[in-house]
Amino acid sequence: MSVPRYSNKHLFLAACIGAAVSYGVTSMLSDGSAQREKIIALEHKIQALESAQEPVPVQADKAAPQAPDIEQLRKDLSTRFIGDPRSFGEKLRDFVAENSHPQTIAIACKVVADLAENPDTLTNQELDSLYRNQTNSELKRVLAQVLSLRGDNSLMQLLVAEAQPRLHSSNSTERRQVLLELAKTHFAGAADAIAPLVEDSDPSVTLDALLALRATGNESHIRYLEKLLGHPDQSVSWLANDAHNQLQNLSTRARTRLNMADIVAELPPIQGY
Repeated sequence: MSVPRYSNKHLFLAACIGAAVSYGVTSMLSDGSAQREKIIALEHKIQALESAQEPVPVQADKAAPQAPDIEQLRKDLSTRFIGDPRSFGEKLRDFVAENSHPQTIAIACKVVADLAENPDTLTNQELDSLYRNQTNSELKRVLAQVLSLRGDNSLMQLLVAEAQPRLHSSNSTERRQVLLELAKTHFAGAADAIAPLVEDSDPSVTLDALLALRATGNESHIRYLEKLLGHPDQSVSWLANDAHNQLQNLSTRARTRLNMADIVAELPPIQGY
């Protein structure tokens, strides 16, 4: 509840008004009708003065909600503390489950990427367990990418297999969404699933498939582009030629194992970090 605050000026004015009224009442009782007119005039002046000087209540200060300290959250998540028996994988699982802040997943992805080359802290077994018990597609992708960087593509292959049914959705918006998700993997195994959609009946899906193939494919996927190099739609033919030029410079071994630059490039952004 807010409490009005008054300045010294307001308090002084109130005292003056009280004294004037008291004096006026006393005089009225002793001097009769002549004083009544003076009192009425005085009351009018007091009313005018009160209207001009009415105190303005000052709202009590309310504490603004504190924004979370993103850097501190990241440090706490990635640090092992004495007395905390949990493994890093268990800490990460609890962090994602217990924090509702919109940046929770982005922070978790950043920490997983930071530990990509530290299998002693975040083990391959923990990566696998976290992936299989996670529903967020961004975090699942990063977990799979980190395992691929360590030489194991099992989670990347599982991620692609889980996405494939959506590539055949009757809803073109859903097909486009999964193409975007697969493009972020930068994994040649995803390109195998993406490639057939470069001939999709929806031109928007075709363009997204070309972008995704350019981001994930290698020399072995060029054959899917050849039919589109002379496509009557100039946007399709231009993008097909651009993807062709890029993929022909990548050997058939390219993108079969993730590197750190590909992982970092697709991390969800952390605001203010």
